[in-house]
Amino acid sequence: MEIGLNEIIYYFSLLICMSLGSYYRKIDDIETKRNYGAGLGILTACLICGFQIYHCVLMVWGNVVIIKCSDKRYVHHLSMAYTWTYLIYMYYYAATSQYVIWLHQAMALKLVGLAFEINNHDKRTNPNRPPMPNNTMTSGDNQVMTTEPTAVDIITYSFFFIGIHKGPYYRWKTFESHFSEPFATLGDCRVITMQKLKKVALCSMGFLLLSTRYSAKYYNADSFYRDHNTDYRFLYNIPLLVMFFLQNQMVMALSTAVCTEAGFGVYPAKCNPLPGHGPSEHTSFMNVVTAETALAEEYNFGMLKCFENGKLLLGPKMKDTLRSWDMPTVYWFWINIYKNMSKTNKETRSACSYLAWTLWCGADLQHFILAATLWVYVNLELEFSGIFNTARQMKRLPWEIGFSLMRILCLIYLTPCVIIKDTSVFLRYYNSIYWIYHWFLLGSIIVAIALQKLLN
Repeated sequence: MEIGLNEIIYYFSLLICMSLGSYYRKIDDIETKRNYGAGLGILTACLICGFQIYHCVLMVWGNVVIIKCSDKRYVHHLSMAYTWTYLIYMYYYAATSQYVIWLHQAMALKLVGLAFEINNHDKRTNPNRPPMPNNTMTSGDNQVMTTEPTAVDIITYSFFFIGIHKGPYYRWKTFESHFSEPFATLGDCRVITMQKLKKVALCSMGFLLLSTRYSAKYYNADSFYRDHNTDYRFLYNIPLLVMFFLQNQMVMALSTAVCTEAGFGVYPAKCNPLPGHGPSEHTSFMNVVTAETALAEEYNFGMLKCFENGKLLLGPKMKDTLRSWDMPTVYWFWINIYKNMSKTNKETRSACSYLAWTLWCGADLQHFILAATLWVYVNLELEFSGIFNTARQMKRLPWEIGFSLMRILCLIYLTPCVIIKDTSVFLRYYNSIYWIYHWFLLGSIIVAIALQKLLN
């Protein structure tokens, strides 16, 4: 495996932020703490982006103008249109490395998420707007902003060193309350950080061992298509899928280790913190807690949880895998895209969520095929679950085993969508295996339609 300068800089900056996080946690003055976090984040962005740091500035200042000057009824639409367009421009014309894209993606979620929060705040507090229907309420969303963020607040939130590398996403409400709550200095953060570093060490060992034998560059070689049959070309995706999984585990573990070492994202267990959202129950406790009562609480870092590996690896259905992967980001698309389209049906809402995710990841053919395939698969999975629904465990078990096998085969089949960057190589690979799983999905659609007609 070749390690370039961009990789060294990226992982070095993660370790620097982690080591300086312990000093950040000891700062008592709120203003100093905010300036320290924002300054370290700006230096980190400069280190990763280099001369391209002006793209960060343009993205942030464009959103500052939109958020401060636009009509609150449309601020989230304008912010998303501007930011997503800038991401597409970065992906095709400006970014020099994947790490620059990751940084801008993390900023995009925070900036557009803030615009959505401001729009929701206006819905709840502006008497000239119709009241929100009850079915749009979600856990903890009855909280409103205490103050509307200033331009300096938006810049601080965007560049803050926590979560600037890649995930986990956290709301403005979470960021705002972080400076006034006593939990950051009380939770056993160092123990959690060490656990994450041990996980990184194990994942990196597995990744390095696999990378000595398997490489995505082999997809480019003529011998890969000349010397091996279709079965080998399909099964070659398995070690690459494992490597992709291990790399994401490493990056997210290091990113969340920055949070835990800084004392960010720690909440009492009784508040049931959710990934990306923060506390979802007993939120009134957050307003009355004191340092003395906080000492008696049990804590967890559920808000920073990125992977639910039990469901990710063993969940029988694809929806379990998708909900257990990069959970704070999944929460963002669920709460801001899916839930904000309550007047449309579920299929349309999920399609719009997948489309928004595709444009956020990178508007190329690989991501479009990945998103479209997953959308079709999840809806087919739901359709067949309804047709063969049974309450008896022994009758349901064979279907769950079948769903699990089909899910694994689908993930193996889709691995090149996230591994191969060159579109011509990507198409050559799928042509060499005859787009076999897509033909299977087409057959499944025909069978589902036929079964629905027979049952009705």
